[in-house]
Order: sequence, then structure tokens, then C-alpha cells
Amino acid sequence: MIVKVLTMDMGKCPRDANKMLFTFESEKLSNGVARVSLVLKCPVCNYRVVVERLEASRDKDGNILIRRFFTESKPG
Repeated sequence: MIVKVLTMDMGKCPRDANKMLFTFESEKLSNGVARVSLVLKCPVCNYRVVVERLEASRDKDGNILIRRFFTESKPG
């Protein structure tokens, strides 16, 4: 399940020059991992770039682990 929480304008799409939207998407995976992705997305052509991703899970002792991933580049 993907849930969009917030959107705002963030630059132009490299494919069609429409405004990109900055969105937050959350997912609950079958292996117990919760994932939140910060995505730049074109509402016209659906081009998307994941800017940052957070993943929360539990280890075997029940401790909460949070991993943070970044992309190398952004559309420009």
C-alpha cells in the first residue's frame, strides 16, 4: 500500500518540462519493514526519482533499526 502524505512543487520534469511534485510515499512490506520514500514525480508522464528512502525494521532482539538511503543525483 502506498500513501501520499504531502505534495509541493519542486522543479521541472526532464522529459516534458512540467512541474515536478515532491511527495512522500509510505509502504508496509510483507517482511515487516516499513518504508518511507521521498520522491520527485511528474504528474503528467509519471517520471519519478526517489530522492531519499527510510526503512524501519526490528532486529532479532526487538531493537528498532532505521536505515537511510540517498540517491546520487536529482533531475535538473
